[in-house]
Amino acid sequence: MNNRMYKTLPLVGRSIYQLYLESCEPKTYMIPVYQRNYAWEEDEITALIKDVDDSLAKNPEGTYYIGTLVTYRRGDNVYEVIDGQQRLTTIYIILKALGVKAISNKLTYGARRASASTIQKLDNYPDLGEEVDNGIRNGYKYAEKALNDFIDSGKRDEFRSYFLNNVHIISVH
Repeated sequence: MNNRMYKTLPLVGRSIYQLYLESCEPKTYMIPVYQRNYAWEEDEITALIKDVDDSLAKNPEGTYYIGTLVTYRRGDNVYEVIDGQQRLTTIYIILKALGVKAISNKLTYGARRASASTIQKLDNYPDLGEEVDNGIRNGYKYAEKALNDFIDSGKRDEFRSYFLNNVHIISVH
């Protein structure tokens, strides 16, 4: 077989910090109209937070892989999300519930004004304006509840640091 026939995919493991906070040139992750609405419920968000906390307890230096993110570069640092939008949105929601404000890379919904507006205004929760995506609002509420239920307030900084630096997503673009 001719090895030139196969093109390797550019798979890159990225921490949540690298995905959303570290950027020389800010990126925009754009969820296109053909992707479904945000749909993670309380069980899924709680399970993710609990799994990350369990991973932290087992090995504070270890890496927890959250899955994959497939994007297509549209140009000018805009990346269309092909696969992984539920995960990407949940990560963003958890960052906001953890009080992370300095997010340099943007998440937006290209054709859903209510979703884009709700994501933009999560720092103001519960005041999200008049046009609200209930799935995203509820996701934030579930993330806050799970963090309060499973992460002791004295351990919150350690969890935040682990979430940012040790939780990784495999990125394909």
